[in-house]
Amino acid sequence: MENRKPLEQALRPIEDTDVTTWELPEGAIGRLGQGWLLDVEFSPDGAYLTVSTKIGFWIYDTATMVPRALWGTERGMFNVATFSPDMRWIATGDQDGIVKVWDTQNGLCVTKIDWEKSAQRWRDSVLHVYFSPDGQYLAASGFGHSAVYAWHTNNKMPIASVTIENPKLDDYRKKDADYDRHFPIALSPDSNLFASVSAPDTVTISDINTGEDIANLTGHTAPVHTLLFSPCGQYLAGANLGATVQIWDIQNESLVMMPTTYEGKRARLTYAADNTLRVADIHGDKVVIWNASNGEKLDVFETFGSTDRASRFSSDGTQFAVCSTAGDVEVWEAGIPLTVVSSSGFKSTAYSVAFLEEGRTLVSSHWGRSNKVLWDVASREKRKVLPPLTERTSVRRSIALSPCEELLAVDTSEGNIEVWHIASETLIAELTAHENESYQITLAFSPTGKYFVSGGWADEVYVWDTAHWEKQHKLIAHTGTVVAVAFHPDGKRFVTSSRDGTARLWNVETGEQVAPLPLPDVSEDATRYRGEPQEIERVINGGNLQWKRHQHIESIVFSPCGTLIAGGLGTWLAAGLTNEIRLWDTETLETRMIILPSQGTIRPWALTFSPCGRYLVSGAWWCPELDKAPIRIWEVATGEHIHTFWAHSTDVQDVAFSPDGTLLASGSFDGTVLLWDMKPFIGS
Repeated sequence: MENRKPLEQALRPIEDTDVTTWELPEGAIGRLGQGWLLDVEFSPDGAYLTVSTKIGFWIYDTATMVPRALWGTERGMFNVATFSPDMRWIATGDQDGIVKVWDTQNGLCVTKIDWEKSAQRWRDSVLHVYFSPDGQYLAASGFGHSAVYAWHTNNKMPIASVTIENPKLDDYRKKDADYDRHFPIALSPDSNLFASVSAPDTVTISDINTGEDIANLTGHTAPVHTLLFSPCGQYLAGANLGATVQIWDIQNESLVMMPTTYEGKRARLTYAADNTLRVADIHGDKVVIWNASNGEKLDVFETFGSTDRASRFSSDGTQFAVCSTAGDVEVWEAGIPLTVVSSSGFKSTAYSVAFLEEGRTLVSSHWGRSNKVLWDVASREKRKVLPPLTERTSVRRSIALSPCEELLAVDTSEGNIEVWHIASETLIAELTAHENESYQITLAFSPTGKYFVSGGWADEVYVWDTAHWEKQHKLIAHTGTVVAVAFHPDGKRFVTSSRDGTARLWNVETGEQVAPLPLPDVSEDATRYRGEPQEIERVINGGNLQWKRHQHIESIVFSPCGTLIAGGLGTWLAAGLTNEIRLWDTETLETRMIILPSQGTIRPWALTFSPCGRYLVSGAWWCPELDKAPIRIWEVATGEHIHTFWAHSTDVQDVAFSPDGTLLASGSFDGTVLLWDMKPFIGS
């Protein structure tokens, strides 16, 4: 088609299929996973599909389901990416509150519109973006705010705007229905009318040219999650949470199609070429396509995994894309069997990473039903995914690999611990001692493989005998969630850290506490601090003391030789002010060193020592001043900062070295694992 030519020039060649090397940050040599998937949208001609993720937005060729481009990785965090009617532009909305317009001839960003900021940062996120049919206007919405811009001018002020004062999240949710992107919007076919949510049960239609409100459509029985003008512009269709669909006559402000409730938790809408309204009813592992005008069921297809998240019709209603929580993108086409994406590489948060088989394989644990993935490191291809225990169970945060590399323990959503035999993919044990299902469980095998420790809420810390998977000890000392467990290399001692602000050293054979790790308010010896002089001075003068009661050790690790313990300190509050990496002497428990990362580094909670013990690597969370979250390399003997990788678009959750120290893996909240070449910094 003629309008595809400009886009084709900016896409990668069809034979360039190694997406693991596309648009990598400096220093990375590979990417496992394609990011946390947030939305999908078809191009106007249905030939392409945009997939918005936390690392950037992908462009897929719909006919082949082959990825052709990855744009916007400089920052990422996209909620939505939508084509202009002539396919000359792509507009995106991100979680930083910025609307961007991209030139499809070269993939460059040509316009940025800053969203109106609020006191609560999460409310700044741009959730919907649409071009007007004539391509002149750009409409965007977020939580409690909607606006229309004449985007092609230099004036970035909205020409129409709707703001809801102090909206409450619960008012825009419905019980037993997963919440959707709040506050949907729509533009009429003649580009003159703008529909937006102005109250939990009200949709307002306004004239873009005059700013006048011409209709208020009330009486919705649940929060609205989809709005769509009819091709003639006289009617507005809406779908509520709970899959109730209705059509309003705008002029009369009356219903012309009474509310129809479908079976699923949500419905997607489009008008077909014959002007009939089509509905995709999404529930469980099934999508049903209906002609809403006459109630005819047009088609039904099964999908892989829960599907009531990202989904979208093509503009003519002949195609429907649906995304599962397992990371699959599937496309239904009228009259053609279901097509499934061949590289179902979209993952949720990568909470944990670990190398095995002498570094040839990497295992990553992802939140939800993305699950436990084993990757071939050399090819960066997925080898296998261990299945969940039940249809309802999903993985939460923690994994632990046994020293023999035969067993993998994981924390599940039901508060249980599953122990898997990796080679046979069989579940060999299920540990059910932890009673508080609302908190994640932290896990660790002893280096000898004889013991296994699991920590949960407060006094839920257990030592298990791995021969029979029986409890040996219950440890009672902490008063808050136990968030980290680490074994000394000799396998006789281990340390636990808790959000009660303490860390404790234990004897694994007796279950007795050896001693708590000291956390003085301020070190009396200023020479123990490492960092920028002004930061050291601030801390020594008591700059962190007001937050002391909130600080805790979120992560803790032993050095390979066992002489040092490293812990990452911080708080959920005061993001940039209370972040430290402490090193203790294992025998005396004296504080050896306190590393104060520079301002702009928050929650340095992903920690690992290099196999040689000379270096410590810390991964931090993202903060608003940065485009990427940092991973820093420190020399243990001096505390000197060696290098920084500007890594993931959001929080770094875990880091791990390969056994020979030449590779570093980092798992992130953005849904990917990055592989880093460490030879230039620490040698081979």
